Amino acid sequence: MNKLKVLLAALALCTFSSVVMAQSSGNFDAAATSAFCTLNSSTGALSPVCGIGDQPACPILDTTIKTSSGSGVTLVVTPSGVTGLLTDTKISGTVTSAAADVGIEVCLSIDGSANGILPNGNVVAQPDGTTAECVTYDQRFQQLSSSFFSTIAACVPAACTVSAAGDTCAAGTGPCIQTDPLCDPTTTTCGGVCSAPANTSCTLELLLSTLAAHSFNFVAQVPNGQHKVHASWQVFGVNQTNGSSSVAACFGPGTLTVTQTKIFKNSESTLTF
Repeated sequence: MNKLKVLLAALALCTFSSVVMAQSSGNFDAAATSAFCTLNSSTGALSPVCGIGDQPACPILDTTIKTSSGSGVTLVVTPSGVTGLLTDTKISGTVTSAAADVGIEVCLSIDGSANGILPNGNVVAQPDGTTAECVTYDQRFQQLSSSFFSTIAACVPAACTVSAAGDTCAAGTGPCIQTDPLCDPTTTTCGGVCSAPANTSCTLELLLSTLAAHSFNFVAQVPNGQHKVHASWQVFGVNQTNGSSSVAACFGPGTLTVTQTKIFKNSESTLTF
């Protein structure tokens, strides 16, 4: 019985040691930005803005990780962060439509490789089978248009009067609604407002479309050795129509985490490189 106990204890120790050794084959590293995106709750302004015109570029994150030997070594790289977008569209009597488009994308490279691609590996698979180094973390399209500035007087109900002879509202805009309910139209003329405007096609339209993904897992299979992981944040898709729109973007705080893992092929695996 004592020999059996010693044997079981030895087996348990071997099992524990193998688990520790298996876990120690993994690796992890991280980096963080010092930028801190803020939004002014009174004006909507963002600060510090990045990547538009003469404004400073968005933060860049770099880290390194040393991978273990063996086949199927894979990095899971996750850039995460707070993003801010501002789109301001202004219209007037001479400019009846204005649009603005701005976005922030995250681009990744490993060991300076083009499109983040390493031999026998990819970063992001696209629907057409190609690979890309950048992922949209935020994008907004905003458009404001109107049709009433040139005929604004006809877009509101007109003043009218009502008396025993009838009301003065134009055809299709009545009846005249008295502003003084105590006035008696059978004995005097009472003021009021027509129930409908002369122009019923006046419109003001605001269109917003947004894409967002504030964290994303990039996956890349890599060989054994030390690898430099580089993530950058850049503004793209800037469009300010008619000179009556303005845009801004900011990023931060943000983190970049890199975890080493391994791909184990099995009958149910769907991840391929």
